[in-house]
Amino acid sequence: MDAFVNVDSKEAASEWIAKFQCHSKTTMPQTRGYDIKGNRVLFREKRHCLHSHEVKKKQGKNVITKHLQSLRARDIGCNASIHLRLIRNRLSLTHPLEVNISYTHNHIINSAESLSFRNVNEKVREELLSLFKDGHSPSSALYVYQDNLHLKANDEQELIEFLADRSVNPDYNYTANLFREYRKAVLGNRNGGLMFERLAEVVKDYNDSGQGKAVFQAYNALEGKAFILCIVTSLMSRIHEKVPQAGELCYVDASASFEPLNTSITLLYTSCAVGALPLGLLVTSDELEITLEKAVFNLLLLLLNILTFTKNIN
Repeated sequence: MDAFVNVDSKEAASEWIAKFQCHSKTTMPQTRGYDIKGNRVLFREKRHCLHSHEVKKKQGKNVITKHLQSLRARDIGCNASIHLRLIRNRLSLTHPLEVNISYTHNHIINSAESLSFRNVNEKVREELLSLFKDGHSPSSALYVYQDNLHLKANDEQELIEFLADRSVNPDYNYTANLFREYRKAVLGNRNGGLMFERLAEVVKDYNDSGQGKAVFQAYNALEGKAFILCIVTSLMSRIHEKVPQAGELCYVDASASFEPLNTSITLLYTSCAVGALPLGLLVTSDELEITLEKAVFNLLLLLLNILTFTKNIN
């Protein structure tokens, strides 16, 4: 089928094809670009359905592939295509963009399997990035986003379509990869200078918030400095002020972390009639004696700064 659209530039053509894919719930990647020679043709490209073998060839994977443990297959030989061409001598017309559509798909367009291969919408990507900026992890960001999808749906049928469509409801792998890109862009490499600069800002904001106090030592392998973070919340400060046992009894609960840097988390407690009460928190990059001694010393200095002007220092 041949049609003409009121589009007169390459940028507008890209916007039109994006709207076409969104409306039709299809994904049509570019499979062929044309060298523009002379002034007659301004823009020309050919696209195929994502389920076409031409897409695999364009990606340099001229082999039919499928995950062995999956029943889903992307490359199923769909022949649907769309050819766009913009010619200079048609610019004076109201609909200059020529569109040739071969829209015979060999699969159901709006089936759950077809929708699960769609590219994630740019607005969805920005919404996930916004959640990352608010401090969410990949799993919590995806949970909050999907919770909002449930609230947006007008009925159960619309909710099912939302959840099946990857462009609206991205999978966890996409979210985790996006988080890794975001984290590297914002914090740099792990144990890098940019990460500790960001941590210094977070510690400063926490100290200014009135919710507690924290102090940290940045990791530096060249100088032999371990990473140390000491935190005393406002509740811990009051326990040191009001509970006599805080100056008489202290026990430690240390556990390894499951995050990628494998830091060690150490909690200090005391006991009283109501049970265990927290006294402080230490986060260290290792459990060497010299590291723990430095961490406890920093914690004591932090407590002295907090309680210097109080009446009772336990």
